[in-house]
Amino acid sequence: MSDGFRLDRAQVRRAFARAARIYEQHDALQREVGQRLREQLAICENPPQCILDLGAGTGRGAAALARHYPDAHVIALDLALPMLRAARRHAGWRGRRYARVAGDALQLPFADGVFDLLHSNLCIQWIADPRPLFMELLRVL
Repeated sequence: MSDGFRLDRAQVRRAFARAARIYEQHDALQREVGQRLREQLAICENPPQCILDLGAGTGRGAAALARHYPDAHVIALDLALPMLRAARRHAGWRGRRYARVAGDALQLPFADGVFDLLHSNLCIQWIADPRPLFMELLRVL
């Protein structure tokens, strides 16, 4: 970034970890943006088989994707483990609706080319330099 400002990913992770318990009480914007993102899925000609929800937070988006694409394997990835723990309530019986993975978007723990749909709802702004992120996303697509 040109102004010298640098986001500290560890600080971002800690902030979201602290907020996990009450996050859904304050996520009106995320719910609205998520709904609008899912409305755009109509452009997909073929249903995806493997979906990554990047920065999944408490799992609302991943759950909605799993409902929309019941035959797809949906993975909710988040930097903050407490967010993924909170996501259990949306994951369905024994988490079978979608999988939850703690991980860093800049070093995704997945093989090359494994996903055919990437979803991210208000996550990318938490990455200081999006170029490495987009390279990593291209790798797993």
